[in-house]
Amino acid sequence: MSTGTGEEISRFDAENATSQTMDFLKRLGYKQSWQPMKVSMEGDLYIVEMAAKKKLTAKVQINSKTKEIKEYELTESEAQGNSFLNSKKLLFIVVGASAAVVLLNLLGLF
Repeated sequence: MSTGTGEEISRFDAENATSQTMDFLKRLGYKQSWQPMKVSMEGDLYIVEMAAKKKLTAKVQINSKTKEIKEYELTESEAQGNSFLNSKKLLFIVVGASAAVVLLNLLGLF
């Protein structure tokens, strides 16, 4: 049955855009686990931003009316890797300082 206006109501929403983006990235060969970071709409375009654990981010633009992927961009993010290294360094410093305090207490110097 058709409606009186002749237009079909679009059921394409942010969830559909995210799912289509994940499928698209897997078809491109990026099969790692993707996490949605942000979905926004500018005019007729859904802009979906995704992040992967392997320091990759993807930004995909999808036309909400035609469901066509208009543009995509993949970038390697160094910030995620640096924050991980900084947390490892911080943990090493805390453990080292704790071990030094315990050692000095055992020697009776602290």
